[in-house]
Amino acid sequence: MNDALTKKLAEMMGKMDQKVLEAKLNAAIDMLKKGNTDELAKKLGKIDKDELMAKINEFDESKIKDLNINKEEIKQKVNDADLQKLSKMLGENGDEIIRKIKDIIK
Repeated sequence: MNDALTKKLAEMMGKMDQKVLEAKLNAAIDMLKKGNTDELAKKLGKIDKDELMAKINEFDESKIKDLNINKEEIKQKVNDADLQKLSKMLGENGDEIIRKIKDIIK
């Protein structure tokens, strides 16, 4: 009984994590597209770039599938100019982070 409850809670938390991730990705894309780069830059400035790179390195096809990330949708929403803007906002590690993001969504 306890195992079933634990599994159900883990499943629910996973779904919440998916929704939160999707909402954050969409919000960041919207900020980038609408030119609200000051707010996005401020949020990115608070992120530890090494930690961000470590998280990005955790992504593989199975993780992307588990998180229900639609790579085609991201490709349609984000172009190279957007990624260049994002790279500049990320600072010195920006090119490396963007390169990894491009590898993930190709």
